[in-house]
Amino acid sequence: MNEAQAAFTDDELTAYLDGEADAALRSRVELALTSDAALAQRLQTLDLPVAALRDVFSTAALGAPQMPDGLIPASRPARVPLRLVAGLAMAFGLGVLSTYMLHPGAQPQKAPGWKAVVASYQSLYITDTVVNAGQPTEVTAEVLDGFSSGHGVDLSPAQTVEGLEFKRAQLLGFKGKPLLQMAYLGPDGVPVAFCIIRSSGADKAMQSEVLAGMAAASWVSDGIGYLVIGGQDQSFVDGVAADLQGKLG
Repeated sequence: MNEAQAAFTDDELTAYLDGEADAALRSRVELALTSDAALAQRLQTLDLPVAALRDVFSTAALGAPQMPDGLIPASRPARVPLRLVAGLAMAFGLGVLSTYMLHPGAQPQKAPGWKAVVASYQSLYITDTVVNAGQPTEVTAEVLDGFSSGHGVDLSPAQTVEGLEFKRAQLLGFKGKPLLQMAYLGPDGVPVAFCIIRSSGADKAMQSEVLAGMAAASWVSDGIGYLVIGGQDQSFVDGVAADLQGKLG
C-alpha cells in the first residue's frame, strides 16, 4: 500500500462510496484518484454488491418480503466524477475510459443510500407480513446479542416501545455491512421497522423524513445510524423514534 492509499482508512473510503463523506474527505479522495490507480482498485474492492449478501442473510425462513432485485443492481455504475476521468485514464493507461465516460449520452448515477433501500423494502410490507410473524424469545435474543456484541449498543430495550407490538428481529446486509431490522405492528395494523447499521458519518440529531411515501425519522450516534419507518403518521413515527433514542441512550 503506497502513501496515498495509507492516508485513507476503510471506513473513510466506505463513506466516500456511500455518499456519506464530508466535502473535505471527498475532495481528498478525488484528488488522490487522479494519480493513484491502486486506490481506485481498492475502492472497487470495498464496493461490494448487495446481491452477494442475499445468500448469506436469507429472509425467506423468517417470512419477510423478498428483497426486490431492482433495489440495488448487482453491478453498479462507477461513481468517479467526470472531472476525474482524465486523471483516471492516465493512471490506468486506458484512453477508452475517458471516451466512454464522457460520451454525451452517459450520465453518472448515484446508487441509493441505505435508508432509501430500507424504505423500498419496507414499502412491500402489509399487515399480514408481520401480524403472524412472532419470533421465539430465544431467537430474538440471539439475533440482538449477535448484532449488539459487534456494534457496542444494547438493543434489547427496543423490544418494548409504546404504541408498537414487537414481532421479530432479523439480520440483513447493505454493502458488506450488517443491517439489523426490528419489525413491529403499529396502530391499525401498520407495519413499522426500526433499522440499525454502522455509519462512518458524524453524529446527527434526529430528523423527520418522508421515504418511499412513508413517514420516517433517523439519527446517527456514536458511529451507528438509526431509522424508524412505517405508515404516514409523521408525529407517531417521530414519537417512536424519540422513545427509542431515549431507551438506547
